[in-house]
Amino acid sequence: MAATETDLPALYERADRFHFSESSIRALHQRVGKAIAAENVPRELDEEYRRALRRYFSGFETQTRAQLRDLDRRLSELAQAQLNFNAERNVAVKRLENIGEMIGLLDEVTA
Repeated sequence: MAATETDLPALYERADRFHFSESSIRALHQRVGKAIAAENVPRELDEEYRRALRRYFSGFETQTRAQLRDLDRRLSELAQAQLNFNAERNVAVKRLENIGEMIGLLDEVTA
């Protein structure tokens, strides 16, 4: 048995964990499952299945990498905003402390 024939059932089982939204890959996946069960997978079907899986998952990989880049960018922006808010809050607290001291001094003078 060739290496591609040996690991096709494992590849099929791994792919079976996914929900295929495209009807063509879903139908091909079902055909391969039936061929594996019948222990009769023609080489052409094996090769077609592997090419289809590569196309299908390569597209998702590209999409998911772009999503991660976007999320990382947004998380970075959020972290910067949080840092800015904390700095602004610290300035407001310090201002309030200074105002309190000033009002205390004025109270002493006017008492």
